[in-house]
Amino acid sequence: MGMTGTMRGYGSAARFKAEAAGHRMKDRMLEKRLDRSSQEAERLRLENQLLRDEVEESRTEHHRILDLLEERMEHEDEKEHSHKGRWMLFLLALGGGGYALIRRMRDDGTTWDTGSSATA
Repeated sequence: MGMTGTMRGYGSAARFKAEAAGHRMKDRMLEKRLDRSSQEAERLRLENQLLRDEVEESRTEHHRILDLLEERMEHEDEKEHSHKGRWMLFLLALGGGGYALIRRMRDDGTTWDTGSSATA
């Protein structure tokens, strides 16, 4: 049995006041629910924005790391060529040192016996 059913014995003014009070209570409840939902929506908007910012920052950092890796790979390719040049320079110096040593020994009159006799 609703509120209006119990109020039949009272006057129409009292029924009107009771209905108005019921409507005010419903309105307050709806306003509170609306306030809570708008606060929750605002909280979710802020959280969503923070997550978007974190994702964007993560993407930026990811791209920066990839760029650094690509740059390093390019420098390593350049270093490989310079190492090849260093190795060639080392072999050239080693060969030149051997040549100079053999020439000096021949100038001193020192000969290496190879077991064969050369006749002139």
